[in-house]
Amino acid sequence: MKRLWPALLPELRQFPETERDQALQQARQTSLDVIELVGMAVGLVVVTALTKYSVPEPSMASRFGLALINFAVAMPLLVAVLGPFHLRRLRRGLRLQLQNRGRR
Repeated sequence: MKRLWPALLPELRQFPETERDQALQQARQTSLDVIELVGMAVGLVVVTALTKYSVPEPSMASRFGLALINFAVAMPLLVAVLGPFHLRRLRRGLRLQLQNRGRR
């Protein structure tokens, strides 16, 4: 994941290698803005609607199996829908740190 962060977060490259973990930790503490909150709420509703299922027979085995399949479908959808909002918050947090350092 450490190799992937600089590709996903170009602002991270402006920090020295030794300070990148600390910069990421501080960026994670950045509060969500309105766009991110609304986008995440809408994303959750959409994923919930897409993964809604009904059980034709009420046996415990079929419910459990459908729940596992539903989970396997929902997790990648949640990452795809909510991930960009998380990255947006991290990028915003990193930019704020850079501005506070006077690097911009």
